[in-house]
Amino acid sequence: MTVITVRSYHLDGYGHVNNARYLEFLEEARWAFFGQHDLLPKLGNILLVVSRIDIRYLRAATEHQVLHIRTQIPNMAEKAILLRQTITRGDTGKTVAEADVTLKPVNPQTGRTTALPDELIRTLNLLGESL
Repeated sequence: MTVITVRSYHLDGYGHVNNARYLEFLEEARWAFFGQHDLLPKLGNILLVVSRIDIRYLRAATEHQVLHIRTQIPNMAEKAILLRQTITRGDTGKTVAEADVTLKPVNPQTGRTTALPDELIRTLNLLGESL
C-alpha cells in the first residue's frame, strides 16, 4: 500500500484534488508496488507501458487528507497485466477513486508489444493468489 498526503498544489480551483493528479498518485503507487515486491529486476529488458486507464471518481479528496492506495492484480495474460488500484481516505476508509490500469510489455528496441518474462509471470501469479 502507498500512502499520500494531499498538498495544496494537488488541488484545483474547487479545493479538491485535480483529476490529473490522481494519475500521478496511481503511477507512484504502481512504482511502489513493483519495488515492494522486487518486480523491477524481473522485467529484464522490457518496458511496461500503460495502454489503458479507467478511473471512477467516487468522492472528493481535499487538502491534508491522507490517502491509501492499494494495488492488486485481478487478471494477467501473456502480453498484458491488469492492475486494480483503489484510493481510500485514511481516516474513514471510504473509497475516493478506483482505477483499472492495463500495462503492456514493450520491447524497447522495436517498440512492439512482447511477451512478459516467465519469471515475472510466475511471481505475479503468486502475488495475485496472495492478495
